[in-house]
Amino acid sequence: MERRSIKEEKYEKAMDRVKTERKFYLAIVRLLIFSILLFFLNDSILQLFIDRGLDNEHILYWVNWSLWCTPVIISIILLIKGLWLFVFKNKPLRKWEERRIKKIMKEEDSFEKYN
Repeated sequence: MERRSIKEEKYEKAMDRVKTERKFYLAIVRLLIFSILLFFLNDSILQLFIDRGLDNEHILYWVNWSLWCTPVIISIILLIKGLWLFVFKNKPLRKWEERRIKKIMKEEDSFEKYN
């Protein structure tokens, strides 16, 4: 089995990082599109319920509330994911991963010496 160079490993890690960031930015774009559509279609959605015979004020209030809370909850989840990705991801977890990789590589080297 051939060992990869440090440059290849760094490139692979960078590519993984870019893919993760790209997914995060796409999620933000989807949230924005969804929120804008919901903003403009909110009255139409409520009117659809009313037209179908649902005129209970409490249920309409709940539908309206849930239509607005969905993007807010998704935004909070994306905020937490963004903080993890850009603030916390590089510090403790990355250091632990590097230590673990070095330990495993050292164990493999010592195992290869005896075989």
